[in-house]
Amino acid sequence: MPAILAQAPTGGQGSATLERIRASGKFTIGYYAQARPFTYEDKPGSADGYAIALCRQIVSATQEALHAPNVTTAFVAVDAADRFKAVAEGRIDLLCGPSVPSLSGRAEVSFSIPIMSSGVGVMLRKDAPVALHDLLETGQSGGRPIWRGSPMLAVLQQRNFAVIAGSVSEKLLKERRDELKVNSVVVPVPDLNAGLKALLDGRVDGFFAERNVLLDLAKSDTSGQIVVLNRVFDYEPLSLALARGDPDFRLLVDQVLSRLYRTGKIDAVYEQYLGKPDPSVEEWFRRTALPE
Repeated sequence: MPAILAQAPTGGQGSATLERIRASGKFTIGYYAQARPFTYEDKPGSADGYAIALCRQIVSATQEALHAPNVTTAFVAVDAADRFKAVAEGRIDLLCGPSVPSLSGRAEVSFSIPIMSSGVGVMLRKDAPVALHDLLETGQSGGRPIWRGSPMLAVLQQRNFAVIAGSVSEKLLKERRDELKVNSVVVPVPDLNAGLKALLDGRVDGFFAERNVLLDLAKSDTSGQIVVLNRVFDYEPLSLALARGDPDFRLLVDQVLSRLYRTGKIDAVYEQYLGKPDPSVEEWFRRTALPE
């Protein structure tokens, strides 16, 4: 897909990121090696995924803004614990592993407009207890809602749930556990494959992560033993992270994304990695785009 940027911030004046890219001749993209369909390593030294496709558009716009068509693209895999630090220290120019633009995150980095709406889901084994399945799927047990202190919460006692270490899912699960006052154990794992293996091995009762990622992960499992529930436990926007105090670079990033959304060119990118967008998704992109 060709670059769509018609106008860009001038030459990087005031932008440490753009000046660093100009000086080095390299645009460094941070990504998660195991976060299909958003970002993943497709081959050594390269990455692919929905967010990577958007970031390639930003690279093209940067080349145009700097009048530097020979700027190359470098990919650096990051983990959840180090991702914002890598941005803040200038080790990466743009974090293309989508992140929730939280207040705590804004203390370290800045964020683009959202690249999609998302939420935490859960993966279970198909032989999970019916009471646990129903409670996590509906928030009810036996057709009745639960509350803090409810005897029906017994189904959550002494359960182990895997999460990616340092993720929004970990924070959400710990907060909900404390709110309900149950003694479930939140088990941090380093990546998606570790979470899936822990679930298949029976070491955890469920695996919480971004739901689209879980759905994609389920496609890779040949055991036929897992299911991703329909429920979304929270709805959060996902954004790209960039350095704080760099409004020119953020303007460029938001211009590229807004024009993709407003022209409808985002639909082809979305369909390639996430399936054909339904009308509600198309409307979300139109509403998210910033006006000219």
